[in-house]
Amino acid sequence: MKKRALTAALLILTALLIAACAQDNLSEESNYQLYYTTQTETARGADAIGECPLEIEDEQNLTTQELAQTLLEALLLPPEDPRLTSPFPSGTQLQEVTVSGRRANVSLTAHYARLSGVDLSLADYCITLTLTQLDGINAVTITANGRELPYRKTQLMTAADTLLSSREDALRPITVLLYFLDTETGELRAQQQTLALYEGQTRVNAVLEAMRLGPEGDETLTCLLPEDLLVLSSRIEDGICYLNLSPRLTLPEDEEAQRQMLDSLVQSLCSLSGVEQVQILLDGETAEQLGEVEIGEPLPKEEP
Repeated sequence: MKKRALTAALLILTALLIAACAQDNLSEESNYQLYYTTQTETARGADAIGECPLEIEDEQNLTTQELAQTLLEALLLPPEDPRLTSPFPSGTQLQEVTVSGRRANVSLTAHYARLSGVDLSLADYCITLTLTQLDGINAVTITANGRELPYRKTQLMTAADTLLSSREDALRPITVLLYFLDTETGELRAQQQTLALYEGQTRVNAVLEAMRLGPEGDETLTCLLPEDLLVLSSRIEDGICYLNLSPRLTLPEDEEAQRQMLDSLVQSLCSLSGVEQVQILLDGETAEQLGEVEIGEPLPKEEP
């Protein structure tokens, strides 16, 4: 416990020092810092986040909100420094940023909701450190397509928040069966994977993230989940996994393909201990159908 508390304190201190250095680096040439993640193989401890400068012309003629928008638009571009990498999913764009009081409210496209666990923490932190350089901002909220991400510990972030900067900070591993399409047989086939759960990440989120990453070492398998699948919330209760999806998702045109996509999702989630059925909700409500497939009742686990 003492070691964990000391680590947390050191991370907070590191965050404060980084933020302070960023403030010191604001020269007359308007050099701000953009914060990105470092390459995975070199990321250790607080070094999981690095920075590169950005010069903003005519800064004095821009409002705090305009400066925030300029910083975010630059941050969402790939970093120029080859030692850094963008923490944001491909296609993530800025929808809107508003400044109210000393808080910046950032709305990104739905791509951002693909993040979870430590990857979400790192992406949140890169945005927070970048924006809290501005004199008029000391706190940040971040939404995906206008919606809060329900698996965060807090929705309001500051530069002094503790950062889980190491990908080795896993809480525990879980072993699951993920169902992918076998392109040679046209049938679903399970692949066993061991997943690491990070702080703030649920088992459901871990399964969905692993499915999006795809199968391991088998080129005949492919993921059937739509790229724009957005999970608004999830919970497991009395053997049922309630999976709340955004209704704005791209489905296969063919009914059988729709059913197969849902089966891959349901059977993967049912490989979790304590899950026997999956109830699909759309925007928080029970719906009769998703495409051509009936989802009014919980979808059961298939027996081998």
